[in-house]
Amino acid sequence: MSLDTSPVPELSSQQRRCRLLLLLFTPPPTVKLETISHINGVDLPTTRQDIAEVSSEIRRFHHLEIAGTPEEGYQLTGSTLNQRLCLIHWLRRALRCCPQFVEDTFSPQLHRALTLDSAQAARLQQALENCAATLKQPLEERIRLFLPPYLCYCLWEIRQQRHPSFTDAQRAWLHQKPEQQAAAKLYPLLLALSGLPPQADEQDFLVLMFTLLKNHSYESDHSDEDLRLMAAIERMVEHFQQLSGMSFSSRADLITHLFAHLAPAVERCHFDIGIDNMLLEEVVRKYPRLMRTTQQALEPFEQEYGIHFSREEAGLVAISFGAWLMQGNALQEKQVLLLTLDNPQLEEELEYQLRELTLLPLNIKYQPLRDFLRSGAPHDVTLVITPYAAPPQATQPPLIYTELPLARGQRKTLRALLETP
Repeated sequence: MSLDTSPVPELSSQQRRCRLLLLLFTPPPTVKLETISHINGVDLPTTRQDIAEVSSEIRRFHHLEIAGTPEEGYQLTGSTLNQRLCLIHWLRRALRCCPQFVEDTFSPQLHRALTLDSAQAARLQQALENCAATLKQPLEERIRLFLPPYLCYCLWEIRQQRHPSFTDAQRAWLHQKPEQQAAAKLYPLLLALSGLPPQADEQDFLVLMFTLLKNHSYESDHSDEDLRLMAAIERMVEHFQQLSGMSFSSRADLITHLFAHLAPAVERCHFDIGIDNMLLEEVVRKYPRLMRTTQQALEPFEQEYGIHFSREEAGLVAISFGAWLMQGNALQEKQVLLLTLDNPQLEEELEYQLRELTLLPLNIKYQPLRDFLRSGAPHDVTLVITPYAAPPQATQPPLIYTELPLARGQRKTLRALLETP
């Protein structure tokens, strides 16, 4: 592998991992531990840690593995489709955080492997300009930088006769995309440069590539695809309002926001692309009713598009719903004081049942019962509650004693208290 191995300035962990993964996509697709270490300018233990973390991420989001040994070298394993989808994400990331590596190492190595001369590279660039004219959106500069190296990688894969494969449902989905026209203009040139017979899934993959690169926003020149999605989102929002008994005062803004999220989310679901949601566990723990209501509201949407949202995807929609409920109704996070004694499991169950009462966020703080009896509650507390019997207190707000499970009447009273502006 004739790569530039000259010393490099100190890199961030994100830069190292981007460079590492691009090395695994660079012909030939096997790279040794010492080579990665030298190119990234770090020691072997740091490189092993980088490999482990990249491996964990691509396994979760793209169903790929990094296989091999330090001595024999590492390579990616997994389907051709998943590898190409993975590279879309990581090459775009690399162009943000280490563009010089793409320009100086990744692209030149692909050109050498393909033996592309300057005339062929110019033809490829001209083909991109021609097909861009058929897209509804002009190609942004970041996409113009992305496409040449990415298409060179695809061309190299085609020459190795490594093609993506789609299910019948995925093909049907791609065949109704407006990006078909751009793909039909670009594919003949890739085919001519490959010197191989046509392969149907390659043109379909170009449709998918252009779709994933699209900036999803609801603008005035609506396609049938956009109109269908907007109508489905409007129905979903209405369904959520019916299920929750709450309404959005800034509904139009919410629908526009959801359009920008759900358009790419639908594509991710169709092609099994994962997404990170670092707030998921917090949403599930702190907003169980919001999460459950969101999942119920999403069911007709999922049926219409023949997909299933992961918990991560549904959690992101739940966060949007929760934020718009708070903003639109000018509500503040309610402060709740839960008094504790000697049964943590009972106290946690009471907290869970309180959070099940409302879709709105609650800031629940724990305080020992004896401390409350001595000094009372902070001034900003909306509700003081405990599962332990205590002598009556003349406090504001008053101390509420409850047994679990919460009785129906008490649930109704507590919910009204927590949702009152």
